Order: sequence, then structure tokens, then C-alpha cells
Amino acid sequence: MKIQNSKFKITETKPLVSVIMPVFNAGSFLTDAIESILHQTYKNIEFIIVDDCSTDESWKIIKSYQKKYPSIIKTIRLKKNLNKGGDSCANIALKYARGKYIARMDADDISGIDRLEKQVEFLEKNPDIFMVGSNAHVINTRGIIIGEKLEPLTNNDIYKSYARFHPIIHPSIMLRRLISAKRFYYQIKYSANNDYHTFFKLICTGFKFANLEEKLVYYRIHSTNDTFVNIKNKFMNTLKIRLRMFMHYNYKPTPKDVLISFIQSVLLFALPERVTKDLYLISKGIIKIKDLILPLQRFIPFSVN
Repeated sequence: MKIQNSKFKITETKPLVSVIMPVFNAGSFLTDAIESILHQTYKNIEFIIVDDCSTDESWKIIKSYQKKYPSIIKTIRLKKNLNKGGDSCANIALKYARGKYIARMDADDISGIDRLEKQVEFLEKNPDIFMVGSNAHVINTRGIIIGEKLEPLTNNDIYKSYARFHPIIHPSIMLRRLISAKRFYYQIKYSANNDYHTFFKLICTGFKFANLEEKLVYYRIHSTNDTFVNIKNKFMNTLKIRLRMFMHYNYKPTPKDVLISFIQSVLLFALPERVTKDLYLISKGIIKIKDLILPLQRFIPFSVN
């Protein structure tokens, strides 16, 4: 692992935010992602980028920005035989983060220009909230808005939603670096969905979350998006995590929640990959059931609301 540090002056007037971004073969979108952080209205940041053995031009792009912004950007490159995955790379970045707050960024997404400012302001005013996310625009490969991703806003609604889908948009989160006087880290227990597991466990153990109503990120959907890789495996992990929370962390699902999980588990094995993909996207909150039904609405004698 190759680490290149930067000299960063921490101001006393505003808390330092450590933006962490894992990267793997994101060259097509990486410039937009980096630029969106560098041009934030909130300026007291350090930007820690971890390259996970990229084989495209990602590392070249990262180094060009590190050279331009040595006081802000810290770069870490894993060795060729250490392809660890996004959350493991995030944990490496977290080890070096010095900010009061941690902001997660993904290499194929875009942060709105005032995302960090609004999230810092919210966390400063709400010391009981551990983590804050936001709603998001959904964009395609060309950056054109094709939809929206809306999540529950209050801790209570977020808590109740975890039994059915992941109510947090991962690249929108900002959280407190210290958790019970210790550094926050992702719990790497599954081959995927470790953010779902980590946050589900935290909210079950009393940590409070919130989502801002504003769409502060642009969440990109594309064919090489990690969301679409090994979907059946990810869906299975989601169901395992739910069961673990039901059994060991005193999460009380409603009968409807249990029924939904049961039906999803049956369909996981019975349906082809394409349909499983749609179910998984519903469980992630990326698409809604009505999005699948609306194209068929002209053939059915009732409306879908």
C-alpha cells in the first residue's frame, strides 16, 4: 500500500471534514466526482482517495489532482494483489482521517455544491444525530437526470424502513468520526452490503440517523455500477442481515415486514436474474414498485398510485 500524505491546516472556526472516496476503474466519471468535492462551498476539508488496484486511467487522474491540490488531497494506492472492495478501502481511508466529520463519496457520483456545508450545519445543530444523508437525483452515464431517490427523513421512519430496504443513500452520508470515543469503521462481515449491515446495527443499538429532504447528491446508474454486480449474492446478503437484526439486535419487524422478506427470499431462487435485479433495486430504494408497473398500465383496468 502506497500512501502519500498532504500538509493540511485545520482551522479553528469550522470543523474539519474528511471526505473519503474509494476508487476502482472509475476513469469515465472520476473527474466529475473529484471536481464536485473540490468546488464545495464548505472549504475546510481533507480529501482522502483510495485506489483499489484500478487498471484504467483512474490512478493517473487521481495523481494529477493530488499534484494540483497537495494541501487538500491525500492519495492511497493498494498493491496489485490487494483488490479489497469499497468498504474495506473506506476503512483504510478512515484510519488516516482527522476530521470531526466523515463524508462518504463514490467515484461515479457527484456531490451538489453545498452538500458538505448543509450537512455540517445540520450535525452542528443536532448533536444527538450520529449520521445524516440526503435525497438524490438519479443520473445516467451522461449526467442527465433520469429520476430521483427519496428516503425517509426522521430517525423513526428510517428505523422502520430498514426491514424492507436500505433507507440511506451511501454516497450522501456524513457522520461523526468518533463513535463512543473510538473511530468509526465499517464492519466487514459480508462479501457485499457491509454498509447496510453496519448502519442497520448502529440504528438498532441506539444511534440516530436523519436524511435531509434536499437532493444533495447525483447518484449515477450505469452498466458497470457496483450495484449491478453479483445481484443475487447481494440480495442474499440483504436477507441474511435482516434476519440477523431480527434475531440478535431486538429489531421488531411488523408481520408485513416478515412477509415481504419471506416472499423476496422465495423469489430470489425462483426468478431469473433480470427480475431479481429489479427486486434488488426496489430493496435498495433505487426504483419503486410502481416504476415496474407503470409501463404495463395501459393494459390493466386500474391506476397505480
